[in-house]
Amino acid sequence: MRRILVLLTALAVLSTACGDDGGSDEADGSPTTTEAPTTTEATTTTAPATTTTEVTELGGAVTAADLAEVGPYPVGVTTRELPTGNLVEIWYPAGPDAEGQEETYALRAFTPEVIRALVPADLDDRVTVAAGRDATVATDGPHPLVLFSHGAAGFRSQSANYTHHLASWGFVVASADHPSRSFESFVGGPEDPQPATDDIDATLTLLENDDLLAPAIDTERIGLSGHSAGGGTIIAAAATRDYAGYVSLASGARDEAALPDIPSMFMSGALDAVAEPANTRAAFDRAPSPSWYVQFDAAGHNAFNDLCAIGDNDEGVMSVFVAAGLDSLLTDNLRALAEDGCLEPNRPVRETWPGIHQAATGFFRYVFGIDPEPLGLDASAVDGVTFDSK
Repeated sequence: MRRILVLLTALAVLSTACGDDGGSDEADGSPTTTEAPTTTEATTTTAPATTTTEVTELGGAVTAADLAEVGPYPVGVTTRELPTGNLVEIWYPAGPDAEGQEETYALRAFTPEVIRALVPADLDDRVTVAAGRDATVATDGPHPLVLFSHGAAGFRSQSANYTHHLASWGFVVASADHPSRSFESFVGGPEDPQPATDDIDATLTLLENDDLLAPAIDTERIGLSGHSAGGGTIIAAAATRDYAGYVSLASGARDEAALPDIPSMFMSGALDAVAEPANTRAAFDRAPSPSWYVQFDAAGHNAFNDLCAIGDNDEGVMSVFVAAGLDSLLTDNLRALAEDGCLEPNRPVRETWPGIHQAATGFFRYVFGIDPEPLGLDASAVDGVTFDSK
């Protein structure tokens, strides 16, 4: 029985690491294919733009390069519970009491208790971001809102560095756990038939009625973002109300899926073998204008979450298997999936994050009306990035 549980643990964490979109009820658009990425006219950049724009909300001029760095706001974080029982993590622009604070997330906390007991107590499976738990909210709102959707077998804080970055630039960011594609559902736990789009809707309703956060949110400026299967979720959710735009990370859209007629951005890693860039590029090609496509060289599926940066030494999710003695259970194929984006020839994910952060922040600032023209969407803070737009 113990061997079965250990094997299930390996499969669960691998599913998270590779963002396997199987079983999702949304159009995730990330099947593996051998098709080469579509080649079109695009710009490969090696240096950040120097364009500036006056931003009265933040009290000064902002450059494209600035958007790759942590923004001017301290970040607060809090957790709420939906009526269905699943939790929502919320990052937000905070007051001075959040400065110098840290919030740590451990991978084991998002596994069933029976599996959690098999993970050694001294195993470092943590990701830490600079955020103050339940800090006061910045008083200069209301602030735009971004609703985030995690991937298959993922969890609400799987992309905490990304969501934290957006919050530091003045956005409230909310990410719900999706029981329909949680760790537990992937290791024989009870299946939840509720589609992840319902979690998005429920999160919005919760925030609109939250005593602390509702006054801080501008309900006229709401965007969406999602990773892997979450990219399909946000496309489906966008049909339910008037969203400002969405950013899809390492995902695409099934051929039959109608893409919403709102601004969009699609990001991919050139080495992603889970959601291959050809599929992400195809979604961009089908999307209504305006839309942007961003591809990062030497980057894979997990460049868009924190799972390659687990632990003090950024050893990644595979360190969990090795330290727990589970690596011997992995086939070569499963090992390759777990490592997608984490090992050479992929560059360290922290080197890619500034480009991801710059592009997403610039996109949301533009669709939320902060910048009158797109800023940071034609250059990148990192080398080896291809942009296209229409």
